[in-house]
Formats: sequence, structure tokens, C-alpha cells
Amino acid sequence: MSFGDDRQEPESGRGPLRKSLVIGGLVVVLLAGLGVAAWPFYEHSRWPLPPPVTSAPPTGRMSVFLCADGSDEYAPNCLYGAATADDRRKIEAVLRSLPELRGLSFETKEQAYEKFRKSARDDPAGLEFVRKTRADEMLDSYQGALGPGDWEAIRLRIDDLRGVLATGIYGDSLWRGVADIGIALCPEIGSDFPRCLGRERVSEEEKAAVLDRIRDLDGVKAVYFEDAAHARVNRRRIYWEADAKDLDPRTLPEAFYVAFDRPPAKAEMEKIFGRVPGVAQVVSVS
Repeated sequence: MSFGDDRQEPESGRGPLRKSLVIGGLVVVLLAGLGVAAWPFYEHSRWPLPPPVTSAPPTGRMSVFLCADGSDEYAPNCLYGAATADDRRKIEAVLRSLPELRGLSFETKEQAYEKFRKSARDDPAGLEFVRKTRADEMLDSYQGALGPGDWEAIRLRIDDLRGVLATGIYGDSLWRGVADIGIALCPEIGSDFPRCLGRERVSEEEKAAVLDRIRDLDGVKAVYFEDAAHARVNRRRIYWEADAKDLDPRTLPEAFYVAFDRPPAKAEMEKIFGRVPGVAQVVSVS
């Protein structure tokens, strides 16, 4: 297992962490054959696990945002102002007819603001957005979980309804239900990450230092490593639209994903890893 670089390097140029990951991959295969009794051996080792492998079809979330007074004048379904009660009844009827949709709920702009305010407590950028935004500037919406299906056809059908400003559909991350926190590392092209501007891709020594810090944390159940190739697969799963197929892998960060006995606050992880050399971003897995 490598850190996302398929180029062959001379033996002298390979870091100790790279070697341990290769050995770790073999150990994971061996443990699968030895059964549960061998798990403590892995549990006390320092090798990250490879990413989870799944053949399950994509699942996701859908948000249907309704027109409000003052919505974008170029939104064709909002030319007559905010969605009316009749618009909402028709929209909800169509949504409830979709076999792929589960757990449909209506979220007011006040509820949306409060939910975002709570979720932003661990995110400096989110807190800044909350500070500059009023509850009445949020949008009423319908929310629901999506099962496998033709999501593009669903979006086109919903977007054609009067009173609908926009429909957002996002696939579930492959890390959902596997890890709690992700620690993204500076990629080769780090323009998407302010902490990585003006520097090179994360080094093997920096990766090893980040892993050491992870292993020093309390309550760690498992540590995984995601290379750029897997990050691309995951990104395609989340942003399933066609434009996600042309991602430049040089912009995608490698990352450690960590599962805990009790998920920590993102702010706590930011304090520990936010200024560590080579770390691009700390993310919560939801």
C-alpha cells in the first residue's frame, strides 16, 4: 500500500511509514485468515488500515429548496415570488411519489438556521457565515434520504416544479459509518487549501509525524489511510454529477481517517492537528 504515488522509487528513497504500510497490508490479509483471535495483534500495531471496500450502490441525501421573496430573478420557477401553499402541496405530492425517497421532512428557514448554527460551532468559516447571515435569509426546504436510482432524472423532475428554487443531491461518503474524523494532507496542487499554499506536497516524514499524533490520542479504535486514487472514487460518489468525473488527482488530498470510541469535537481535533506541517484540513465525517 502506498500513499497515492504509483511511481517506483529507489529503495533508499522510501520512508519508514511507506514500508510499514506495505507490511501492514499483508498483516491485514493474514489476520483475516487467522480470525478474531488475531485482532489484538493488529489493534496494538501502528499500521493504518486500507480504505473500506464496498460494492453497495450509492445512497445519499436530497434537499429541495423553495422559492422565497427576492429569489434569483433568473430562476424560472420563482418568477411569481415565494412558493405558495398550493405550490408546496404539489411539490410534496411529487416527492412522496418517489420510491427512492425515504424520511421526507419539511425544514423551515428558522430550523435550517438553528441547525447550521449548531453545526458551525466547530468550523471557523461556518461561524463567520452565521455571523453575517440572518435566519430570514435562509430557505424553507424539503429534506430526505435517497436510495439507489436515477438521481439525475429525479433532480430534473423536481427542478421543473413551480416554487422550487433548486434541488441539491449529494451521495454518502464511503467513510460514513466507518470513521469519525478525517485529517486531509496537503496535495501536490494545494490551491483549494489555504494551509497548503506556497508549499509542496506533504512529505513522508510529515505523514509519519501526523500518524504519531493520531496514535497518541485517547480512545482511537482504528486508523485508515486514503490515497488520492481512493479520494477520487469517494469524491465521485459524493458529487455524482458528470463534472466530477474530470477531477485532477493532483488536487485531491491523501488523508488519515480515524474511528474513536466516542467521536471527539472537530474543534478539539483542529487544536491538535490544525497547525501541524502537511495538514490541509480537519473534517468531520457525517
